[in-house]
Amino acid sequence: MKRILLDGPIPVNCYLIEEGQSCYVVDPGFEKEKLARFVKDLGLEVKGILLTHGHFDHMTALDAFDVPIYLHEEERVILQDTYKNGLAYYDLERPYDLKNLKLISLKGGDCLDLGGHPIEVIHTPGHTVGCVCYKYKNELYTGDTLFRGTVGRWDFPSGDLATLQASLVDLIDSQDPETMVYPAHYDSSTIGHEKNTNDFYLQWKRILDEDT
Repeated sequence: MKRILLDGPIPVNCYLIEEGQSCYVVDPGFEKEKLARFVKDLGLEVKGILLTHGHFDHMTALDAFDVPIYLHEEERVILQDTYKNGLAYYDLERPYDLKNLKLISLKGGDCLDLGGHPIEVIHTPGHTVGCVCYKYKNELYTGDTLFRGTVGRWDFPSGDLATLQASLVDLIDSQDPETMVYPAHYDSSTIGHEKNTNDFYLQWKRILDEDT
């Protein structure tokens, strides 16, 4: 795994999931030239771009590489709508032509191959309807679903608090404590650390347990 912080109105952690000389790029935020140079200097071949969701800070450099772009099937409407993805809110123009992008829809449970190892798609709606996390070996790329000590917002278009509560609890409960958590913002963590200390998880887990 390699991480590069891409600056912009909302800086984002962009990750390279790598195996040998091949990689997938997770959430290419701003600074297209910086990202392209970073990948070139590492001598890696990009197989595809993985979007955790379609908000503008995660995908403004989508055309940095001429490769397939993967996102959840329910997230395409967010990606394509400048009001729902936040570009219009910041008075930003879409910096690429949608017709030139190779968009491929995913659903939860799908897997992509990297060097003979699966990258699993985990559907975690709540921040947006089509939010996903990507699991590769012991690495979990959580986008805006789970941060170190906190969670993503649920008040954006297609977000929903109850849905995020269920997604977050299911996600943390289903993963090994040693799994590394690589979020789109802030510092990395582990599932074990979040399970023991994340107040959102602890409160929401209690609420959901009481309802069952």
